[in-house]
Amino acid sequence: MNNKPLCTLTALLTFVSVGAHASSTDVNISGTLTPAACTPSLSSYGQVDFGNISMPELPPQPVIPDHSALPPRSLVFTVVCDRPTRFALIATGNRRDSTSIPMPRAFGLGTTTSGESLGFYSAVWADSDATLDNQPADTLYSEDKGGTWARIPGGGFEHQGDKPDSLLGFARRSQNSPSAAENLNLRLEVTGWLRNDMTHVDEALLDGHMTIELQYL
Repeated sequence: MNNKPLCTLTALLTFVSVGAHASSTDVNISGTLTPAACTPSLSSYGQVDFGNISMPELPPQPVIPDHSALPPRSLVFTVVCDRPTRFALIATGNRRDSTSIPMPRAFGLGTTTSGESLGFYSAVWADSDATLDNQPADTLYSEDKGGTWARIPGGGFEHQGDKPDSLLGFARRSQNSPSAAENLNLRLEVTGWLRNDMTHVDEALLDGHMTIELQYL
């Protein structure tokens, strides 16, 4: 998160007395306007390690038969603010050109030495895995940069390059737009899918990388 500069407001008020010999005195009013500050963080420093993977031991998936799923991993994503604040989240996949499926929620895992895509991964959460200030929260989705919001059953990060106007927000159960809060907690399920139709793989390193950004509303 970028630190925003402090804003200083100086107002100049002039009092003028009425008379033949008018005089004046100045009153200077100054103050510092400090914006809210929120800090996002991930457990395990945002590291997801699938360990050593034996491709023949991975069963194909019926829904995506040319891919095999890796066991899911979990991370806890938190946002801590110094006062109740309305915010939304976006994500950018920094290996976007390596994804094997062109979908907004599919983030690339890198390529083989010959340039073939290794697969993709997603980072999603269930409806029950989001809380605001330790209370159950709904996930909200906007496709028009926050102009309108709709509840969705759980959520998942989308690549900002595919959905540039989309935002993910969070609301208390009685509200229809993002709620001001000091704390957000999300349990992310990170699942990877590897292509099982690659022509040749000697050895390859998974190389997924995502940036999650907080936007103030």
